[in-house]
Amino acid sequence: MNNILEKLVELQKLDLEIRNLGHNLQQIPKREALIDKKIEATKLPFENGKKRSEELKKKADLLAEEVIKIEEDVRQIKLKTPKVKSNDEYSALLKEIDTAKKKKEDLEEEQLNVIEEIENLEKEIPELEKKYLEQEESVKEERESLLKEKKEIESALMKKKEERNELLPKIPKNYLDKYVHIASARNGLAVVPVKKGICQGCFIGVRPKLIQDLHYGDEVIFCESCQRFLYLEEQ
Repeated sequence: MNNILEKLVELQKLDLEIRNLGHNLQQIPKREALIDKKIEATKLPFENGKKRSEELKKKADLLAEEVIKIEEDVRQIKLKTPKVKSNDEYSALLKEIDTAKKKKEDLEEEQLNVIEEIENLEKEIPELEKKYLEQEESVKEERESLLKEKKEIESALMKKKEERNELLPKIPKNYLDKYVHIASARNGLAVVPVKKGICQGCFIGVRPKLIQDLHYGDEVIFCESCQRFLYLEEQ
């Protein structure tokens, strides 16, 4: 095989390997997402339960503060009663106290409902967490295997790119430019073998004269149909 063609075949092989490795690397996040989806059914209820519990605790604290404020307001109103000089003023104060007490009762009832919901959640959350952790543990090995595969692909990809960079200066520029042009136009496939007289790029027959030239190996031969570099695959 022509020396230049040997380098082009090697380049094509590296480019295909790099493309495949790159594709495999791109699939990793998708496969990670599938693993995440497996545990989503148990993770979301657990996380939502915790979030709801925290929200309710904050609400309970705010309600407690409001109740304390109303109690202080009532106390201040009662301190005014000895200074009241008319029945109308007294009646107004009593009405103000009654309104405050009613509001306090409503807040306390809401506070009890919130506390009850918190208590129910606190009972549910440990069980929800248990189910989530069990599910997480069941995919732990799968995650570790995927992480190992990712590192192996990244390492192999780096190695292939280094090999490619070392190979490029060994190929004459005019042939390299031609390779890049064909590859960009032919879905990355610029160098293909001829099998049983058929170009394996466009699957159209190659003239016997060109096949004979390929056997001699003196020239770089192109497919007359798809313009790809041709070579004879060793049997």
